[in-house]
Amino acid sequence: MNLYTLSIIALIALVLVINIKKARVIYIKSLMLPAVCVIFILMLIIFSDTAVKSAGSGLSLWLNVVFPSLFPFFAVSEILYRTGFIKAIGILLEPIMRPLFNVPGCGSFAFAMGITSGYPVGAKITASMREEKLLSKTESERLLSFTNNSGPLFIIGAVAVGMFRMPELGLLLLVCHILASITVGILFRFYGRNSREDKAKDGKNLWTRFKKELAYNSRQKLNPGTMLGEAIRNSINVMLSIGGFITLFSVIINILIEIGFISCLSSFISPLLSPFGIKREIVLAVLSGFFEMTTGTSMASKAANTTLQGQLAAVSLLLGWAGLSVHFQVYSIVSRTDISIKPYLFGKMLQGVFAAIYISIAMKLPFTASLTAKSVLNVITPFSDFTWYNALIYSAQNVFASFCILLILTAISLTFHFIRYICKTVLCRSIL
Repeated sequence: MNLYTLSIIALIALVLVINIKKARVIYIKSLMLPAVCVIFILMLIIFSDTAVKSAGSGLSLWLNVVFPSLFPFFAVSEILYRTGFIKAIGILLEPIMRPLFNVPGCGSFAFAMGITSGYPVGAKITASMREEKLLSKTESERLLSFTNNSGPLFIIGAVAVGMFRMPELGLLLLVCHILASITVGILFRFYGRNSREDKAKDGKNLWTRFKKELAYNSRQKLNPGTMLGEAIRNSINVMLSIGGFITLFSVIINILIEIGFISCLSSFISPLLSPFGIKREIVLAVLSGFFEMTTGTSMASKAANTTLQGQLAAVSLLLGWAGLSVHFQVYSIVSRTDISIKPYLFGKMLQGVFAAIYISIAMKLPFTASLTAKSVLNVITPFSDFTWYNALIYSAQNVFASFCILLILTAISLTFHFIRYICKTVLCRSIL
């Protein structure tokens, strides 16, 4: 940051301090947001070139990758809610989701879609379920804490292949990410356990309840044209909101890097963490990823004087945390409901920590001993040859994979229910 920029910022701060001292009554909270907006506008003027390039990069990412990747998930989920399929399949999956995560069986849909699609599909599905009264407030917060995950497209395609140039790392990173998600879900089953809203359904007559729900749905008169139109309209509204957040935070993170804010912050924190062997480059990457995940993971993959294990731990931490850009997207989605964002943020922090621990353990196992760091490009463009058509096809494949996961979970649930039924029958006969 040059002397001219420092002088401008110091002058703005001095004017604000003088005006605050002259005021008799100051409402800090009401002044905070306007002050931030004024400073942000000034930064846009001073760093106009950086702002324009960052906004263009964010828009290109949204248009070529995010929109074709996520739109099919949103549209399909909206249609399935209106047909009643989610509620019906949730009855069959109750024996798995309730004991493990203390959420209704319909939460399996958010879980399956969340691990195959990417941010913020899990949040969108959870919010829609809450609006449809399929979940209580507490159950929604439990479900949201572990179902909003990074997708295979980003972890395998962008991180492993594009950033590390090591495709063999993709599956390892993805497995650790999903395991961390499941760990958080199991821990959060105790969240709000004494809430009066919890209504655990009786596991008896599972198949009877399923057939009854299907019969009820078949009697509903649904207009396919109206249903499809509303699904597309709602999905596009959400996608436009996501595009706005991606573009805005692309500008914010690049301006913070340009003015040296993140660099100064890392210089202050690095001495505190250096005794633990954590290098300044990793601290800088994590701080950047705190705001925007893609930038942070890219910086972590290029961190100098750092082992591959340290790079992967930082990347896994950021993939689990997701970044403020994603969290604001989630907040905008759940703001239509009564779901609190605080449990979600705590869950994402835990997921990042668990993912970093799991990848560190995995890197010490025998089958990962042969993995060595390779050189990466100075400028990371993981989606340079990834067109909107590729993203759309990949998204369709993930929708299919989500339904395969649901079918597998259903088969496991029915098998578990059948075994329990046989055991009870045999036990009753032995008693008689």
